[in-house]
Amino acid sequence: MTDYDHDFYNPTPEPARAVIRAVPHPAELNPRGFSITCTGCGARRDWLLLAVHDQIFVRCRCAHEWREPDLTRADFDEHYTEPEHEWDDFDTAMRALAFDGMMAGAIWNE
Repeated sequence: MTDYDHDFYNPTPEPARAVIRAVPHPAELNPRGFSITCTGCGARRDWLLLAVHDQIFVRCRCAHEWREPDLTRADFDEHYTEPEHEWDDFDTAMRALAFDGMMAGAIWNE
């Protein structure tokens, strides 16, 4: 028997929160030498870049999202600065950043 009868020194680890870093990218993306186009709506700019571990995903305002193997973590880090906001869940973050589909087709002036 141990000197203590509780789990204070051996707590059960809490489930880890998924950490996703996001950065808006208003311009076109062309990692292959030609512009990426959203297959969901045809948009050619105004993306949200998402870094999940070493994988980079591109999300469109129409909420279509895909892993972009031609973008690297270095490409992402080039545009990423310190976090400005933190949300409790992914859906809330996408709504707050206007990448939840409600702004599909919106065009912002650069």
